[in-house]
Amino acid sequence: MDVVKIKGIASSVFIIAFTTSMIVFICNEAGTDTLSLIKGEGYIVFDWKQIPVLLFIPAMILFDLCALCMLIPICRKKTNQVMQKLLIPLTIYCVAVFIIGSIVSMIISVFVLGANYYKCDSTSIVSSGSHYAKSKEICRERAYSSSGEDETQKTE
Repeated sequence: MDVVKIKGIASSVFIIAFTTSMIVFICNEAGTDTLSLIKGEGYIVFDWKQIPVLLFIPAMILFDLCALCMLIPICRKKTNQVMQKLLIPLTIYCVAVFIIGSIVSMIISVFVLGANYYKCDSTSIVSSGSHYAKSKEICRERAYSSSGEDETQKTE
């Protein structure tokens, strides 16, 4: 076998594994936080970056499918032609999604979260996103319960 062909197959498999795992991770993390915001739950975690990232999922799925088609020898030439035709619309979509997603995130942060939720104090320096609760008592309960869990884990 040719080394260049093996490198192409290995890179396609890596791209497929990476993009598929990113899609699953984004759906699990950002999707559940966004659904809890839509449902109006009492305690939510919101990060302004999760809305644009959720809107990038169709582009990631298309990229994943094209990488998968590159593994099939029969589809390789047609996939190259399709990718060349889709490059400009996909770039325009990604820029539009970033702009629209950022605007929607700001609207959610200011109007929805600012009017209906209290921002809880974050004790972590590294965590991204802010914690919001419908009342200050829920914030206090969550702060005490998380610090209580940390202390019980340290004693065990």
